[in-house]
Amino acid sequence: MPIHHVAVLVSDIKKSREFYDPVLAACGYVVSFAYDQFVYYAPASNPRAAEFGLTLADPSKTIGSTHVAFGASSQSEVAEWYQVAIKSGGKDNGAPGIRKEYNEGYYGAFVHDPDGHNIEFVHIDISCKAST
Repeated sequence: MPIHHVAVLVSDIKKSREFYDPVLAACGYVVSFAYDQFVYYAPASNPRAAEFGLTLADPSKTIGSTHVAFGASSQSEVAEWYQVAIKSGGKDNGAPGIRKEYNEGYYGAFVHDPDGHNIEFVHIDISCKAST
């Protein structure tokens, strides 16, 4: 069964949207629906899909770190999305490049969002063999 949607907890919806709105727009996502406590994004081709969301955390609780990876169709898309993320306030956690420790064809980039979530952009050349 495929995953229908996933959401990460954030401490400030407005601040998080200042990061995620341009980053996810570059990935082909649009805001599907938004309220004071949460926002969901969906592919522009299916705006009702609401695949990825941000939910305002209870301020009395600690927000744990989450890792979310968005798939790219090319290495150049990975690099483009990484640059948009950095310009939108993301903190570098691994510049675009081959990650041989995962797979010889694994090209990824990593940023931390405003709450420290590890956001990855990845393109995998499936013709390469997996690392052992």
